[in-house]
Amino acid sequence: MPGLGTSFGRGAATTSQRDLQHSDCVLIMGSNMAEAHPVGFRFPLMARERGATLIHVDPHFSRTSALCDRYVPIRAGTDIAFLGGVIRYVLENDLWFQEYVRHYTNAGTIIDKNFTDTEDGDGLFDGFRPRQHQYESGAKAWNYASEPAAPPTETPPEIGAESWSEKLAAIDNPDPKHDDTLQHPRCVFQILRRHFSRYTPEMVASICGCPPEAVSQVAEALGRNSGRERTSAIVYAVGWTQHTTGVQIIRAAGILQLLLGNIGRPGGGIMAMRGHASIQGSTDIPTLYNLLPGYIPQPATARQHETLARYLRQEHVANGVWSSFPKYAVSLLKAWYGAAASPENDFGFAWVPKIDDNYSQLPYAYKMAQGQVRGYLIFGQNPAGGNPNARLARAGLRRLDWLVLMDWFETETASYWYKDPDGADPKKIPTEIFFIPAAMAAENDGSFTNTSRLVQWHDKAADPPGDARSDAWFVYQLGLRLKQLYRDSERPRDQGLRHLTWDYGQEAQPVLPDGAPSRIAGEPDAEKILREINGYRVADGRQVAGYHELQDDGSTACGCWIYSGIFPEKDNNRARSRRRTPGNSSEPEWAWSWPANTRILCNRASADPDGRPWSERKKYVWWDAATRRWTGLDHPDFPLDLDPAYRPGKRSHQMEAIGAIRRSSSSPTARAGSSPPAERGMGRCRRIMSRWSRR
Repeated sequence: MPGLGTSFGRGAATTSQRDLQHSDCVLIMGSNMAEAHPVGFRFPLMARERGATLIHVDPHFSRTSALCDRYVPIRAGTDIAFLGGVIRYVLENDLWFQEYVRHYTNAGTIIDKNFTDTEDGDGLFDGFRPRQHQYESGAKAWNYASEPAAPPTETPPEIGAESWSEKLAAIDNPDPKHDDTLQHPRCVFQILRRHFSRYTPEMVASICGCPPEAVSQVAEALGRNSGRERTSAIVYAVGWTQHTTGVQIIRAAGILQLLLGNIGRPGGGIMAMRGHASIQGSTDIPTLYNLLPGYIPQPATARQHETLARYLRQEHVANGVWSSFPKYAVSLLKAWYGAAASPENDFGFAWVPKIDDNYSQLPYAYKMAQGQVRGYLIFGQNPAGGNPNARLARAGLRRLDWLVLMDWFETETASYWYKDPDGADPKKIPTEIFFIPAAMAAENDGSFTNTSRLVQWHDKAADPPGDARSDAWFVYQLGLRLKQLYRDSERPRDQGLRHLTWDYGQEAQPVLPDGAPSRIAGEPDAEKILREINGYRVADGRQVAGYHELQDDGSTACGCWIYSGIFPEKDNNRARSRRRTPGNSSEPEWAWSWPANTRILCNRASADPDGRPWSERKKYVWWDAATRRWTGLDHPDFPLDLDPAYRPGKRSHQMEAIGAIRRSSSSPTARAGSSPPAERGMGRCRRIMSRWSRR
């Protein structure tokens, strides 16, 4: 997620599986797509039938390898070196899409004069702190020239943003120093060229164990199939994300695709193949400890988020989509706390927990093993068998007072107390364990958000057997009982629970597809939950049409702003839609994709600086001069009425600061606006170099 967010403004796949059929070359790394994602793999095969080249680079020869035109074996964990070699070859042999790079990336932006690369720092980037064994957060040398230094903060790197500019990406100078020729020694492009010059075919071969010519052959295939007329895609899966350097691998892929001009274009992009059916959804409406729904940052004690005003001021951005951050945050609080959330009590902000440490999976397992955690409630996860350090996870489980699990069958986490491979004595484990049988997907209503950001609704087919219940039933019933238990509490810490909106009950007993009434009592109405996630007007309960209608005065409520638009009217669940669109392979009426039903992110880049398609063959989104609006085969990921000739003023803010294009000094068209990571903007939303590159 951070690698994609830093590169493209959003931490999600930039394209869809379906769009891979339009690729002229597909590079698959860190994935056995043919066997792990066989339904999606049909689209690369469709592309191959049309003449595309499929390449698989992986330590393991698999069915994917057998079905590709070329297989390149590499040693496990050497993906960055291989990509580095491809990047060097693309740069040195002028295979990069020059017009795209000049107009749509920060390649020409000048970096602070104090920046030093690894050649000057004994193999380390600027800002490394030896005593702390980590890089400095907010080091000014990584900023653009003329960008002010980051404000002081005590936020540990694992809690806070990596730097002020990475958090905000709203540079005080909206038009930083820039060299249109890309020749300035401190411009991003030249720094990039120097950095990757070390990745010669011989060096890459010595690291990866592949033939030296394999690097140039893969680079030639990608370069030959990128440009105005052709596009290439990169596909990866957990073979990248599970590495300790997963962020850096994905950043390298982002750099490569930006140089080749493949982001925002049909048949291009980066396809992140998730490991489970709704992993994307679990980060959108998150199970992550440091995020609130819609990638809103979790308030943190170390960032002095004592009040809503301080939180909004510190996390606010001046420009782009995230300039409306106060509207998203306040609307979320109204969705959670309803009438109890008012301006007088900061809309209940004091009731939101503030993180004070790293609570990600591995550090949390350490806390458990040290006896700092009393209880653990697990849905659909198996830490005793699937954690990065399963032995540590089991050691932590043995220290718990109680453990509650919901699953379809007995997992290693459910049986660790008597089947521990480490030979632990069950008589010495004090943990009280509750195993609750869970319903399967076909036994409850709900949605999946797949790897393409596509939210698809599924209806309940049958009741679960016996005492099995859905996860939603369990959480809903637990919430009802906790609210009843604390209904009379006057302790400040309990007020959030007391005032939590929890009115998701069914209006009538649900009926199964065969006409029989469901025997399950107390199941929440999943569509009521989705309506709240979409957002509504508090005064009359009408659904909002999209996040652009949200307000920060308490007049709107919204459970997740990036999903706003999925349920725009009371009876219009767009995730349920299955309408086909003949002649349009993006199928915009099939389900709903965030944001705003956009299938390819950054699709403004599918047109040239004047708003014309780069080529008729790769036509996707373009400027219609007659209607003076952007149009095309997808929802434009850009302000619909922003003329290609628009020039933002130096005092422009919010969406007015989103510049159309960075032009050369002789061009009459605008320079780009700012663009923060993690869904934070649409202007110059593609970064070739950033602080994440070094971590």
